[in-house]
Amino acid sequence: FCSFLILIATSGIETNRFNEVISQKINQSNNKIKLNFKTIKFKLDIKELALFLETNNPKIYYRDILLPAKSIKVYVDFMSIIKSITRIEKINLIFDQIDIDKLKKISVTFKPSNFTSILNNNINSGKLNTEIDVYLDDNNMLENFIARGNVSALEAQIREGLKIENTYFSFFADKTDILIKDLNGNYDQAFIKEG
Repeated sequence: FCSFLILIATSGIETNRFNEVISQKINQSNNKIKLNFKTIKFKLDIKELALFLETNNPKIYYRDILLPAKSIKVYVDFMSIIKSITRIEKINLIFDQIDIDKLKKISVTFKPSNFTSILNNNINSGKLNTEIDVYLDDNNMLENFIARGNVSALEAQIREGLKIENTYFSFFADKTDILIKDLNGNYDQAFIKEG
């Protein structure tokens, strides 16, 4: 038993038996997402005492736009596995660098907000590196999320005559707030450091 626990906590158990089932479940809940991956690992997170499924370098397509992902971890309620209904507690997505142009194409599906307005009307270019934790309720519906990461090579037109270039910053966001720190960039002849 100890050897089995060490095995699933360190390297995990690799399988491809559930690939089609997982892809079908995702397509049932949202037909705009297509997910392709080769193998899944069942692992144990000792810190959280939780079982999770992990896949590396998956191909995630949202509205036929490829989102470059490093890994996906799906944390499952252990007791729900024994029962007939599997409950997902959390999904962790780690993305490779995403170009702002891809984000703009996807943003047409977002609810109208200040964020989508600024993204589409004021931001010219940039790169996004992010990790997102999605928390689900008992019905596997979105309860909350936490996004953290950084933006680099940002060029934006704040308003007429006010343009920032070569800007980068770190961020932390959830359902209620967005925090920006370590803001650095250029505005005309002025330099912004550690804003």
